[in-house]
Amino acid sequence: MFLFFLKLGFLSFGGGYALIPLIEQEAAKRQWMSHDAFLDAVGVAGMSPGPVAVNLSSIIGYQTNGIGGAIAALVGLVLPSVLVTALLLIVIFRLRKKAFIDRVFYGLQPIVTALILFAVYRLGLGSLENTRMSGQLLVGIFIVGVCWIMLVRYRMHPLFILLFSAICGAAFLA
Repeated sequence: MFLFFLKLGFLSFGGGYALIPLIEQEAAKRQWMSHDAFLDAVGVAGMSPGPVAVNLSSIIGYQTNGIGGAIAALVGLVLPSVLVTALLLIVIFRLRKKAFIDRVFYGLQPIVTALILFAVYRLGLGSLENTRMSGQLLVGIFIVGVCWIMLVRYRMHPLFILLFSAICGAAFLA
């Protein structure tokens, strides 16, 4: 079970839902669970917090081999991502002292900012149709502006800014 999920973790792309057919095929081939039990497991995995493939692997591992099976399936699926991330962090940390890496990250900042602003713009368009939603959008923009001032001008700790945002959101947007 560990080896199957390890292979799946290394070779799969497309997110958790893209892995469901591969997991279903292996579960049927190895008789880990019936088709109906698999469908129930997919439903529970989809409703549970977290990535569906991780949840599904844990459920299959638990139903097949108990806690040890759940741990083996979970570690097998997640280990490749952890290893690749750790390797990338090591490479970036070692190259961080190079000037070109600083320039690359500096150049990525406006791109990331533009992508976030575009997502806000696209999501905000749908909310402008409803008058209640447009009021909420204006309050949200005001909260963001105040938070920006708190961060840039007064150099407040982000924890206080998050707390302020939560209180304002609960007070004005509930």
